[in-house]
Amino acid sequence: MARLRAEDAEKRAASGHGPDFLEAFARGLRVIQAFGREKRHMTLSDVARATDLPKPSVRRALYTLTCLGMAATDGRAFRLTPKVMELASSYLGSNLISTLVQPACERIGDRTEQSCFAAVLDGYDIVMIAHSLHGRPDVLAPTIGLRRPAFNTAAGRAIVSQLADEALDAWLDRLEPKVMTDFTVTDKKALREELLRVREQGHAITAQEMRRGYHAIAVPLKRYDGATIAAVCVAAWVEDSAAGSFADKYLSVLKEETEALQPQLL
Repeated sequence: MARLRAEDAEKRAASGHGPDFLEAFARGLRVIQAFGREKRHMTLSDVARATDLPKPSVRRALYTLTCLGMAATDGRAFRLTPKVMELASSYLGSNLISTLVQPACERIGDRTEQSCFAAVLDGYDIVMIAHSLHGRPDVLAPTIGLRRPAFNTAAGRAIVSQLADEALDAWLDRLEPKVMTDFTVTDKKALREELLRVREQGHAITAQEMRRGYHAIAVPLKRYDGATIAAVCVAAWVEDSAAGSFADKYLSVLKEETEALQPQLL
């Protein structure tokens, strides 16, 4: 037993975590995160491969999740249940941003007749925290918790552009941009120039960089003290609205709604 504790301590030290880090809890979260749109049903072996965890650890995690009602199995394959949404609802219920922004997204959607969403920055991704679906439903296929790269999305650029120069350079230095479409900008020098342009003009526009066929416009969402905490974005299919007319059609609505929210975001 002492040997096992020593081995656990060595693993925590090697991973950069302290003695209070719960390895089993972290593994359980990795198991939950392994499931997704393309991996709704997985066997124990599938999960082990997806998480790069030992099968015994995966078996215990899946068993625990099943006992808690957050996973279900037919005896071979496992799937998450709606109960796992309680984890997300805890964040959304305690987060003033998402509580206030959801109605704003709905108003923007109604006024523009286009899909609208709000997202926060998480490392090199944006994570959706509120959305309103309008127009053609396949433009976003939005879900709370949806992750997208920040570097080639309007919402991501709207947030990253607000970083101080030193933080922005550090973010770009560690960025590993990947080509998503023929229009994706991956050159870091060009990205920095674009981010500085976004910072100056106060909004970001992307055209088919994340997905062919649609473009988006986003503005930073600022807290009462001026700190950027999120971005609000409108997205539409190219044929529904030319990229050049995006600012004329939607920018005033986005700015009006986000400016009205700012005093409420403490």
